[in-house]
Amino acid sequence: MSRMLYERLGAEELAQLGQLLPETEPFAGFMAGPVDPALERMLALHCGMWLGLESVAERTGLVRRQPPEDVHAMARGPLAAAGGLYEADLVADALRSAGCQIADAGQALDFGCSSGRVVRVFAAAFPQVRWFGCDPNQRAIAWAREHLPGIEFLVSGDQPPLELPAASLGLVFAISIWSHFEPRLGLEWFEEMRRLLRPGGHLVITTHGLASVAHYAGNGLRSAEQCAEIADALYRHGWWYAPEFGDRGDWGVVNPAWGTAFLSPEWLLANLCPRWRVLEFVPGRNAGNQDLYVLERA
Repeated sequence: MSRMLYERLGAEELAQLGQLLPETEPFAGFMAGPVDPALERMLALHCGMWLGLESVAERTGLVRRQPPEDVHAMARGPLAAAGGLYEADLVADALRSAGCQIADAGQALDFGCSSGRVVRVFAAAFPQVRWFGCDPNQRAIAWAREHLPGIEFLVSGDQPPLELPAASLGLVFAISIWSHFEPRLGLEWFEEMRRLLRPGGHLVITTHGLASVAHYAGNGLRSAEQCAEIADALYRHGWWYAPEFGDRGDWGVVNPAWGTAFLSPEWLLANLCPRWRVLEFVPGRNAGNQDLYVLERA
Protein backbone atom coordinates (compact mmCIF):
# COMPACT_ATOMS: atom_id res chain seq x y z
CA MET A 1 0.00 0.00 0.00
CA SER A 2 2.72 2.46 1.00
CA ARG A 3 4.78 1.38 -2.01
CA MET A 4 1.82 1.98 -4.35
CA LEU A 5 1.29 5.51 -3.02
CA TYR A 6 5.01 6.29 -2.86
CA GLU A 7 5.49 5.25 -6.47
CA ARG A 8 2.96 7.87 -7.56
CA LEU A 9 5.42 10.58 -6.54
CA GLY A 10 7.48 12.23 -9.23
CA ALA A 11 11.22 12.90 -9.30
CA GLU A 12 10.73 16.42 -7.94
CA GLU A 13 8.75 15.24 -4.89
CA LEU A 14 11.19 12.41 -4.21
CA ALA A 15 14.17 14.76 -4.34
CA GLN A 16 12.43 17.24 -2.04
CA LEU A 17 11.51 14.54 0.48
CA GLY A 18 15.02 13.09 0.31
CA GLN A 19 16.29 16.46 1.49
CA LEU A 20 13.58 17.09 4.08
CA LEU A 21 13.55 13.71 5.84
CA PRO A 22 17.01 14.05 7.49
CA GLU A 23 16.20 17.63 8.53
CA THR A 24 12.69 17.26 9.98
CA GLU A 25 11.83 15.85 13.40
CA PRO A 26 10.79 13.22 14.30
CA PHE A 27 11.67 11.73 10.89
CA ALA A 28 15.33 12.68 11.18
CA GLY A 29 15.74 10.31 14.12
CA PHE A 30 14.93 7.34 11.88
CA MET A 31 17.35 8.46 9.17
CA ALA A 32 20.56 8.46 11.23
CA GLY A 33 21.53 4.95 10.15
CA PRO A 34 20.48 2.35 7.60
CA VAL A 35 16.71 2.48 6.99
CA ASP A 36 14.50 -0.34 5.75
CA PRO A 37 13.06 0.73 2.35
CA ALA A 38 9.48 0.02 3.46
CA LEU A 39 9.93 2.23 6.54
CA GLU A 40 11.56 4.96 4.46
CA ARG A 41 8.58 5.01 2.10
CA MET A 42 6.18 5.38 5.02
CA LEU A 43 8.29 8.12 6.59
CA ALA A 44 8.45 10.00 3.30
CA LEU A 45 4.68 9.95 2.89
CA HIS A 46 4.10 11.04 6.49
CA CYS A 47 6.72 13.79 6.16
CA GLY A 48 5.25 15.15 2.95
CA MET A 49 1.75 15.25 4.41
CA TRP A 50 2.91 16.67 7.75
CA LEU A 51 4.72 19.52 6.02
CA GLY A 52 1.71 20.19 3.82
CA LEU A 53 3.39 19.53 0.47
CA GLU A 54 0.48 19.97 -1.90
CA SER A 55 2.04 17.96 -4.72
CA VAL A 56 2.38 14.92 -2.42
CA ALA A 57 -1.31 15.11 -1.51
CA GLU A 58 -2.33 15.63 -5.15
CA ARG A 59 -0.30 12.73 -6.50
CA THR A 60 -1.23 10.24 -3.78
CA GLY A 61 -4.80 11.24 -2.96
CA LEU A 62 -3.94 11.24 0.76
CA VAL A 63 -5.68 13.63 3.18
CA ARG A 64 -3.68 15.44 5.89
CA ARG A 65 -6.52 16.34 8.28
CA GLN A 66 -6.34 15.00 11.85
CA PRO A 67 -9.12 15.09 14.44
CA PRO A 68 -8.88 17.38 17.46
CA GLU A 69 -7.83 16.01 20.83
CA ASP A 70 -11.42 15.55 22.03
CA VAL A 71 -12.31 13.23 19.12
CA HIS A 72 -11.21 9.59 19.25
CA ALA A 73 -8.19 8.73 17.10
CA MET A 74 -5.76 5.83 17.37
CA ALA A 75 -2.76 8.05 16.55
CA ARG A 76 -1.95 11.73 15.99
CA GLY A 77 1.00 13.87 15.02
CA PRO A 78 3.67 13.66 12.33
CA LEU A 79 3.90 9.85 12.31
CA ALA A 80 0.18 9.66 11.55
CA ALA A 81 0.03 12.54 9.08
CA ALA A 82 -0.63 10.29 6.06
CA GLY A 83 -3.08 8.08 7.96
CA GLY A 84 -2.68 4.49 9.14
CA LEU A 85 -0.04 3.40 6.63
CA TYR A 86 1.29 0.59 8.83
CA GLU A 87 -2.15 -0.94 9.32
CA ALA A 88 -3.08 -0.50 5.66
CA ASP A 89 0.15 -2.28 4.65
CA LEU A 90 -0.64 -5.01 7.19
CA VAL A 91 -4.04 -5.69 5.63
CA ALA A 92 -2.85 -5.34 2.03
CA ASP A 93 0.16 -7.63 2.56
CA ALA A 94 -2.02 -10.28 4.21
CA LEU A 95 -4.53 -10.20 1.36
CA ARG A 96 -1.75 -10.36 -1.22
CA SER A 97 -0.21 -13.35 0.55
CA ALA A 98 -3.62 -15.07 0.47
CA GLY A 99 -3.98 -14.36 -3.25
CA CYS A 100 -6.73 -11.73 -2.87
CA GLN A 101 -7.03 -8.55 -4.94
CA ILE A 102 -8.30 -5.41 -3.16
CA ALA A 103 -9.18 -3.82 -6.49
CA ASP A 104 -11.76 -6.58 -7.06
CA ALA A 105 -13.60 -5.94 -3.78
CA GLY A 106 -16.24 -3.66 -5.33
CA GLN A 107 -17.41 -2.45 -1.92
CA ALA A 108 -15.37 -2.71 1.30
CA LEU A 109 -15.75 -1.85 4.99
CA ASP A 110 -13.38 -0.73 7.74
CA PHE A 111 -15.22 -2.25 10.74
CA GLY A 112 -14.40 -0.21 13.83
CA CYS A 113 -12.82 2.64 11.89
CA SER A 114 -12.73 5.28 14.65
CA SER A 115 -12.13 8.60 12.85
CA GLY A 116 -11.01 6.93 9.62
CA ARG A 117 -7.24 6.68 10.02
CA VAL A 118 -6.85 3.45 8.01
CA VAL A 119 -9.74 3.53 5.54
CA ARG A 120 -8.56 6.92 4.23
CA VAL A 121 -5.34 5.23 3.02
CA PHE A 122 -7.31 2.55 1.19
CA ALA A 123 -9.59 5.15 -0.36
CA ALA A 124 -6.54 7.01 -1.68
CA ALA A 125 -4.94 3.85 -3.07
CA PHE A 126 -8.09 2.29 -4.55
CA PRO A 127 -10.57 5.04 -5.44
CA GLN A 128 -12.42 2.62 -7.73
CA VAL A 129 -13.63 0.68 -4.65
CA ARG A 130 -16.63 2.02 -2.72
CA TRP A 131 -15.33 2.39 0.83
CA PHE A 132 -17.36 2.34 4.04
CA GLY A 133 -16.29 2.90 7.63
CA CYS A 134 -18.32 2.25 10.78
CA ASP A 135 -17.80 2.75 14.50
CA PRO A 136 -20.03 3.17 17.60
CA ASN A 137 -18.23 6.43 18.50
CA GLN A 138 -20.61 9.00 17.10
CA ARG A 139 -18.26 11.98 17.42
CA ALA A 140 -15.47 10.18 15.57
CA ILE A 141 -17.86 9.26 12.76
CA ALA A 142 -19.22 12.82 12.59
CA TRP A 143 -15.69 14.20 12.24
CA ALA A 144 -14.78 11.65 9.57
CA ARG A 145 -17.93 12.42 7.57
CA GLU A 146 -17.06 16.10 7.54
CA HIS A 147 -13.34 15.83 6.77
CA LEU A 148 -12.70 12.64 4.75
CA PRO A 149 -14.39 12.81 1.34
CA GLY A 150 -15.01 9.77 -0.81
CA ILE A 151 -15.81 7.42 2.10
CA GLU A 152 -19.26 6.59 3.49
CA PHE A 153 -19.31 6.54 7.29
CA LEU A 154 -21.90 4.81 9.47
CA VAL A 155 -22.55 4.77 13.20
CA SER A 156 -22.70 1.15 14.33
CA GLY A 157 -24.63 -0.13 17.33
CA ASP A 158 -23.27 -2.21 20.18
CA GLN A 159 -24.84 -5.28 18.57
CA PRO A 160 -25.59 -6.35 14.99
CA PRO A 161 -26.92 -5.62 12.44
CA LEU A 162 -25.28 -2.86 10.44
CA GLU A 163 -27.30 -0.75 8.02
CA LEU A 164 -25.83 -2.42 4.94
CA PRO A 165 -27.44 -4.95 2.59
CA ALA A 166 -26.64 -8.66 2.69
CA ALA A 167 -23.88 -9.90 0.38
CA SER A 168 -22.99 -6.29 -0.52
CA LEU A 169 -19.28 -6.34 0.39
CA GLY A 170 -16.23 -8.01 -1.06
CA LEU A 171 -13.88 -7.10 1.81
CA VAL A 172 -14.06 -6.22 5.50
CA PHE A 173 -11.06 -5.47 7.68
CA ALA A 174 -11.04 -4.90 11.43
CA ILE A 175 -7.85 -3.92 13.24
CA SER A 176 -7.95 -4.76 16.97
CA ILE A 177 -11.73 -5.09 17.15
CA TRP A 178 -12.17 -8.76 18.08
CA SER A 179 -9.48 -8.04 20.68
CA HIS A 180 -12.24 -6.17 22.55
CA PHE A 181 -15.49 -8.10 22.00
CA GLU A 182 -16.73 -10.41 24.73
CA PRO A 183 -16.46 -13.74 22.87
CA ARG A 184 -20.19 -14.45 22.55
CA LEU A 185 -20.78 -10.98 21.12
CA GLY A 186 -17.75 -11.49 18.90
CA LEU A 187 -19.39 -14.58 17.41
CA GLU A 188 -22.54 -12.55 16.70
CA TRP A 189 -20.45 -9.99 14.83
CA PHE A 190 -18.71 -12.75 12.87
CA GLU A 191 -22.14 -13.88 11.73
CA GLU A 192 -22.98 -10.31 10.74
CA MET A 193 -19.78 -10.07 8.72
CA ARG A 194 -20.79 -13.30 6.98
CA ARG A 195 -24.17 -11.76 6.17
CA LEU A 196 -22.56 -8.66 4.69
CA LEU A 197 -19.88 -10.41 2.63
CA ARG A 198 -20.70 -12.04 -0.66
CA PRO A 199 -19.63 -15.69 -1.05
CA GLY A 200 -15.87 -15.71 -1.53
CA GLY A 201 -15.53 -12.30 0.19
CA HIS A 202 -12.72 -11.75 2.68
CA LEU A 203 -12.47 -10.68 6.31
CA VAL A 204 -9.11 -9.57 7.75
CA ILE A 205 -8.91 -9.31 11.53
CA THR A 206 -6.34 -9.02 14.30
CA THR A 207 -6.84 -10.48 17.77
CA HIS A 208 -5.01 -10.92 21.03
CA GLY A 209 -3.57 -14.43 21.43
CA LEU A 210 -0.61 -16.12 23.07
CA ALA A 211 1.78 -13.82 21.18
CA SER A 212 0.03 -10.92 22.90
CA VAL A 213 0.54 -12.52 26.30
CA ALA A 214 4.27 -12.69 25.56
CA HIS A 215 4.23 -9.10 24.30
CA TYR A 216 2.52 -7.74 27.42
CA ALA A 217 4.67 -9.80 29.77
CA GLY A 218 7.93 -8.97 28.01
CA ASN A 219 7.22 -5.25 27.99
CA GLY A 220 5.88 -5.11 31.55
CA LEU A 221 2.44 -3.97 30.36
CA ARG A 222 0.58 -6.58 32.42
CA SER A 223 1.62 -8.35 35.59
CA ALA A 224 3.19 -11.78 35.46
CA GLU A 225 0.25 -13.10 37.46
CA GLN A 226 -2.33 -11.76 35.03
CA CYS A 227 -0.38 -12.99 32.00
CA ALA A 228 -0.29 -16.47 33.56
CA GLU A 229 -4.04 -16.26 34.19
CA ILE A 230 -4.71 -15.28 30.55
CA ALA A 231 -2.45 -18.00 29.15
CA ASP A 232 -4.11 -20.62 31.37
CA ALA A 233 -7.58 -19.50 30.21
CA LEU A 234 -6.52 -19.73 26.56
CA TYR A 235 -5.25 -23.27 27.01
CA ARG A 236 -8.26 -24.36 29.08
CA HIS A 237 -11.19 -22.53 27.46
CA GLY A 238 -9.82 -20.83 24.32
CA TRP A 239 -10.57 -17.28 25.50
CA TRP A 240 -10.13 -14.72 28.26
CA TYR A 241 -12.25 -11.58 28.66
CA ALA A 242 -12.48 -8.67 31.12
CA PRO A 243 -14.65 -5.50 30.87
CA GLU A 244 -11.62 -3.30 31.50
CA PHE A 245 -13.11 0.00 30.32
CA GLY A 246 -15.44 0.10 33.33
CA ASP A 247 -18.46 2.35 33.83
CA ARG A 248 -16.96 5.27 31.90
CA GLY A 249 -16.61 3.18 28.78
CA ASP A 250 -14.22 3.63 25.87
CA TRP A 251 -14.28 7.32 24.94
CA GLY A 252 -17.86 7.53 26.19
CA VAL A 253 -19.05 4.35 24.44
CA VAL A 254 -20.31 2.20 27.31
CA ASN A 255 -20.81 -1.49 26.56
CA PRO A 256 -20.09 -4.22 29.14
CA ALA A 257 -19.35 -6.61 26.25
CA TRP A 258 -16.60 -4.28 24.94
CA GLY A 259 -13.46 -4.71 27.00
CA THR A 260 -10.31 -6.77 26.46
CA ALA A 261 -10.43 -10.21 24.87
CA PHE A 262 -7.81 -12.86 24.10
CA LEU A 263 -8.73 -15.68 21.69
CA SER A 264 -6.90 -18.87 20.79
CA PRO A 265 -6.82 -19.95 17.13
CA GLU A 266 -8.27 -23.32 18.17
CA TRP A 267 -11.33 -21.63 19.68
CA LEU A 268 -11.81 -19.44 16.63
CA LEU A 269 -11.49 -22.34 14.18
CA ALA A 270 -13.89 -24.49 16.19
CA ASN A 271 -16.52 -21.74 16.15
CA LEU A 272 -16.05 -20.38 12.61
CA CYS A 273 -15.30 -23.33 10.36
CA PRO A 274 -16.64 -24.56 7.95
CA ARG A 275 -18.74 -21.39 7.46
CA TRP A 276 -15.43 -19.57 7.05
CA ARG A 277 -12.21 -20.75 5.40
CA VAL A 278 -8.91 -19.67 6.96
CA LEU A 279 -6.55 -18.48 4.22
CA GLU A 280 -3.87 -16.94 6.42
CA PHE A 281 -2.90 -17.05 10.11
CA VAL A 282 0.21 -15.25 11.39
CA PRO A 283 0.77 -15.12 15.18
CA GLY A 284 1.94 -11.71 16.43
CA ARG A 285 1.89 -10.18 12.94
CA ASN A 286 0.45 -6.88 14.15
CA ALA A 287 3.35 -5.05 15.82
CA GLY A 288 4.68 -8.24 17.42
CA ASN A 289 1.47 -8.35 19.44
CA GLN A 290 -1.80 -9.37 17.84
CA ASP A 291 -2.43 -12.39 15.62
CA LEU A 292 -3.65 -11.82 12.07
CA TYR A 293 -6.26 -13.87 10.19
CA VAL A 294 -7.52 -13.73 6.63
CA LEU A 295 -10.90 -15.46 6.44
CA GLU A 296 -12.94 -16.26 3.35
CA ARG A 297 -16.71 -16.45 3.52
CA ALA A 298 -17.78 -19.94 2.48
